[in-house]
Amino acid sequence: MKSRTSITKNFAIRSITATALMTAMSAIGSNVVFAQSMAGMQHGDMKSMGSDGSMQMHMAMEESHKKMNDMQMSGDTDHDFAMMMRAHHQAGVDMAKVEVASGKDPEMIKEAKKIISSQQKDIQKFDAWMQKHPSK
Repeated sequence: MKSRTSITKNFAIRSITATALMTAMSAIGSNVVFAQSMAGMQHGDMKSMGSDGSMQMHMAMEESHKKMNDMQMSGDTDHDFAMMMRAHHQAGVDMAKVEVASGKDPEMIKEAKKIISSQQKDIQKFDAWMQKHPSK
């Protein structure tokens, strides 16, 4: 049985490591750092990070955030709304596809399929609108 001190020390080390990793990822804004840091982790550490599907979903969200942060605003509120909502809906589709592929719960998989269908329709609407209304 582990002593309370060793448990506390282990928790502190993991917390510091996680904080350092998140800070590095945030500062650099790249999934490469995440992938490289994951390569050095032991199998037991991977379990605490979640399933492969969870990691894929997290990476899809991070990529989406990067794309949205890099978007250049046109100054046209309507166009910018359509552009950003399109990207937001695409992130939802990407995450839902991971759920369909890796999820276990039938209810969540059913919801993910609904999200894919409805948000792809929304994306088509945003694309059509932006085609008719190019930014100035």
